[in-house]
Amino acid sequence: MYIEEIILDGFKSYQKRTIIGKFNPKFNAITGLNGSGKSNILDSICFVLGITNLSQIRINKLEELIYKSGQAGISKASVSIIFNNEDKSNSSPLYRDLDKITVTRQIATGGRNRYLINGAVVKPMDVTNFFHSVQLNVSSSHFLIMQGRITKVINMKPKELLSMIEEAAGTRMYETKKQQSLKLIEKKNSKLNEINRMLEEDIIPKFERIKKEKTDYLKWASINEEVELYERLCTLHQFKQIIDETNSIELNLKNMKLEFNNFENEVDSLNNKVSCIQKIIDEEEDKMSSKWSIPLRDCKDKISLIESNVNMTQVQLNELNTDLKDEENTLVDMVKQQGEIQEKLSFGRSKKNEPNQSDEFAKVDTRLKDLKKFLENSKKALQGIRTGCDSVSKDSEQKSLRQSLFDTQKELSSIAVQEKKIKLKIEDMERSLKPLKNKISKNNSNGGQQNSSIRDEYDKLKAHVEKLQTDVDSMKEDAELFEKYSFEKKRLKIDSDSLEIQLQPIEMFIRNIQCIYDSGNNKELAVQAHINSVDLLFSQNLNKTKVKGCVFELFGYNDPKYSTALEMVAGGRLYNMIVENSEIGKQLLNSGLIKKRVTLIPLDKIVDSSISEKTIQHAKKLTNCAGNDDLRVVSPMNLINFNKELLPAMKYCFGHTIICEDENFAKAITFHPDIAVRTVTLKGDIYDPTGTLSGGSSTGNNRSIIETYRQYNDIRLKLLNNNRRIEEIDRNLLPNLSKASEVYRHSLRQLEINNHQLKLIEERLEKMNEYSTEAMMDGIKMEIETLNIELTNCKRKSEELTQNKLRLETEIEGFEVNKASREKEIEESIEDYKKEIKKLTVIHQDLEKATFSSRIEKEVLNKELEQLNENINKKRTIIDEIKKNLCVQNLKLSELQSELKDANGSLLKLQKEIESSNDIIRDNRTEIKKIGKIISKKQIEITKISHEISTLSQNLTKKNKNKDSMLRQFEWLHDDNITEKFDLETHKYKDCIKKLEELQSEKDSLSKNMNRRALNIYEKVNAECNELINKRDIVTKDKDKIEDAINDLDQKKKQALENTWKAVNASFGSIFSTLLPNANAELVQFIDPEEESDNLYGLEFKVELGGVWKKSLTELSGGQRSLLALSLVLAMLRFKPAPVYILDEIDSALDLGHTQNIGKMIKNHFPNSQFIIVSLKEGMFNNANVLFRTELMHGVSTVNRYENNKLEDYEDENQEINATIKDKCYKENANLKLRRRS
Repeated sequence: MYIEEIILDGFKSYQKRTIIGKFNPKFNAITGLNGSGKSNILDSICFVLGITNLSQIRINKLEELIYKSGQAGISKASVSIIFNNEDKSNSSPLYRDLDKITVTRQIATGGRNRYLINGAVVKPMDVTNFFHSVQLNVSSSHFLIMQGRITKVINMKPKELLSMIEEAAGTRMYETKKQQSLKLIEKKNSKLNEINRMLEEDIIPKFERIKKEKTDYLKWASINEEVELYERLCTLHQFKQIIDETNSIELNLKNMKLEFNNFENEVDSLNNKVSCIQKIIDEEEDKMSSKWSIPLRDCKDKISLIESNVNMTQVQLNELNTDLKDEENTLVDMVKQQGEIQEKLSFGRSKKNEPNQSDEFAKVDTRLKDLKKFLENSKKALQGIRTGCDSVSKDSEQKSLRQSLFDTQKELSSIAVQEKKIKLKIEDMERSLKPLKNKISKNNSNGGQQNSSIRDEYDKLKAHVEKLQTDVDSMKEDAELFEKYSFEKKRLKIDSDSLEIQLQPIEMFIRNIQCIYDSGNNKELAVQAHINSVDLLFSQNLNKTKVKGCVFELFGYNDPKYSTALEMVAGGRLYNMIVENSEIGKQLLNSGLIKKRVTLIPLDKIVDSSISEKTIQHAKKLTNCAGNDDLRVVSPMNLINFNKELLPAMKYCFGHTIICEDENFAKAITFHPDIAVRTVTLKGDIYDPTGTLSGGSSTGNNRSIIETYRQYNDIRLKLLNNNRRIEEIDRNLLPNLSKASEVYRHSLRQLEINNHQLKLIEERLEKMNEYSTEAMMDGIKMEIETLNIELTNCKRKSEELTQNKLRLETEIEGFEVNKASREKEIEESIEDYKKEIKKLTVIHQDLEKATFSSRIEKEVLNKELEQLNENINKKRTIIDEIKKNLCVQNLKLSELQSELKDANGSLLKLQKEIESSNDIIRDNRTEIKKIGKIISKKQIEITKISHEISTLSQNLTKKNKNKDSMLRQFEWLHDDNITEKFDLETHKYKDCIKKLEELQSEKDSLSKNMNRRALNIYEKVNAECNELINKRDIVTKDKDKIEDAINDLDQKKKQALENTWKAVNASFGSIFSTLLPNANAELVQFIDPEEESDNLYGLEFKVELGGVWKKSLTELSGGQRSLLALSLVLAMLRFKPAPVYILDEIDSALDLGHTQNIGKMIKNHFPNSQFIIVSLKEGMFNNANVLFRTELMHGVSTVNRYENNKLEDYEDENQEINATIKDKCYKENANLKLRRRS
């Protein structure tokens, strides 16, 4: 089998698909320039053969085999080798029927790798087995000689050369295994010696001791059998006694049960009588509920509805009367106003013209303003003198005298400019007065009469409006409060209705648990199931009952996160009933009030079994909880609040457990030996010192009773607050504010009417002023007068500023000298100003009333009269409607009052009938109470008998348990004939006990030094000892056999090694003489002076040159040493031939002559093997049958094939290439020199 073709695709420098072949079955050579891809062909062969040492093919990872590592668009590398398999004698047995075998290996980016044989994907192991079957093991390859292998062989030591011969002979592996076996035998020898020592020193003495213990044990067993006999006799006596006692108890129990049944029958008879009486009561109650409850409820509802309608009708009547009164008063006012207007129109009077009144009013007004300013300035001046500043300054801030002087001078200059502007305005207005004067002269002399009646009416009405406005403002706050409280009451009622809806399902749930008895029959016990802590908060005078209530309704807690833990701590005790003392408890039990089973907790009988404070502090210290404020570990008693008188009951329910934050704290406390108390986590997990754990999950469907009761209390508290607030509003707030609100509404209505009238009068006055020419002229005159006043003021102000300037200058010069006199002067002027202002104020008010014109009063009065008549008609229509509604409401009120009287009569009749039924119920309940006392006495007797029956039953159960226990413990007691087997008369119980004690004493004395397992141990030790001796003998025999086999194999190894040495030596000398004529070489035995054995220790080279044997290899040249090593390697290959040999530049250190000899040697000595040699020397590949020449073009390798008859063409081509290369190198060197010179 040999390589016929190699197909490369994307492998290393072979980018494209490249077919290399066909290869010659004998001698093939590969040549080419360095880096052109020669060795890549050999690497591809190693790649297909499955090489694992990647450094041999010059890479670090398989992805580097892809062309440019997959960076040039090539993502896969593939190598296929086609083997010629026509020679079946050298073919693989796996594929002997095939003439050609194609093996392919592919590697893709990402490390994907696969093998194919003849196009079918196979496992890597299948490819490895195929190549191993034809001696092509690439892992320990002797057919692959890479660069550097020759140098390694030259430098080998004698022992290493011997290892090569052993490897060729196949004995190397045997030697390795032999050394391992000898080491193992050495270990087994030491173990065997140890076994012999143990047998002699430990096992055999122990065996003798156990043998003696066995004898003692057999004696003890004999005594033990006799002990068992007497134990059975004693047990039988005890069993017979238990049976006799059981029969006696059963007889007494039967008699007690008969007596108990008699008492129960009597109680049943009395209960039947009570049932009959109760039936009568129930019938009366049913009659009350079915026959009278609905009519009574309907009657009450009807009365409530009628009363509500009566109240509503009464309110509506009051409102209508109020509205009627208001409307009539308004109508009277309007009629009065109508008469006044008509009187004015009929007897209109006008005053004489007073043309000078306007001017006089303007002068008085101007003078009054000036006096006020003078007064203010005087006050400031007085303040400035007292403070040392110029307080006469008009600025809000007081300035120094010098600053005031500067400001005064500046203001004087600005006033001078202002005077000029005012004079120009006065001239313009005086010119506009001439046309108006001409128009006035044409008008009737009587048309300018003034009428002050409208103004008087306006002032009067305005004063009335201001008074009404003051009244409305004063009552507004009360009216707003009335509206606020009314709205609050409405909101509270809506909120209460919502709370009632929320409360219904919760109240139903609470009542199912809470109302466990009937409290209506016995006022002495007064069990008020619905009076809870919410009521107690607001009813301090509530009488405390002797029956306190259920536990869950008698305590509270602040933090909701503890609700689950608290409920798990108390458990079923939450539903227990707390009573004041045991006597109350008895009365309650005997009263017949209890409807279902309940546990009572009397406060005077509870024993304090709560955890001590010391234990709780110890638990806190154990879990590193700091002080009482750290609630990670806490007693439930610190989390709840309750009445102090309930302390014993609360300790009974909550004091026996500690609440922990999580399970880690709970475990640490519960299972600590010094604490060992019950704990509960916040999630509800219960840890008990006995090892019991409960809780751990919650379905979410079970309602927490304490959390529900907390919600119940919160809702009832809100509801109670709302009701109390509504009651407070109805009782204290609304009655006081309702009258004020009514007065406020009436006053507001009057205010609106008067405001409307005032608006009409204002419109009349505006129209009068709008159409009055005289008013226009008066306005211009007023403006001129105002400007004159301003001009006068400017002049006066200028004079004042001048005076002020002089004053300031004088004051600056002598401030301290004239301070007192100046202060007095200013005070006198202030008093004068005040008197004059008071006098002018009176004159100003009189003149103000007389300045209105009434020229168009008649026109305005007519319009007002028309509007007023229309309003009067509307008011009369409204009053008629109100009176009509009043009649309707009065009639309705009479009908409702009649219905209310009838309904009250029906209610009184029903109440009498109900009272009669209540008398019957009361008498029957008294009878039930008497019978109840008799039943209580009977029940006491029943309880006593029941207790005795219970005691006897317990004794009987105990005896039966003892009997069953003995039957389970001693199965032989089930035998009915057991008493016949043992003669109890002969063996008395006391004699049996005495004999048993003697035997037991003897048995105990033997038991002290006796090994109970001696019998079993003896058999076991005897078997183990015999087995160990047998194994020791077997191991000794196996060791002897192995040593004999090793000696035999050593002889065979020695013979095989000598045969291999001789065969390799013959080929070695022949190959060396071929490579180096007139020379000979051989491998000779290396003798170690320290070794006396005849076995081979190592081999060394001996070389003959020119008939002279060289003493050392140092006498050889480098090329001769390389030929020597190459000869040895080729001789080894010849001894163990392979179908293919691969040589990579093995002639690199040889000259041309020796290279030619290598080629000849391959042809002569390896005629049946295929050689693939990489070489750069012609002497080597001239002897090749086929030559492959590689070239690198544009980074891609190509291969050309030459057969032996065309090698001359290749040589010529090679010479041309070399000449071209030399010429190119010469030119490059010349250019380089020129560049350096320049």
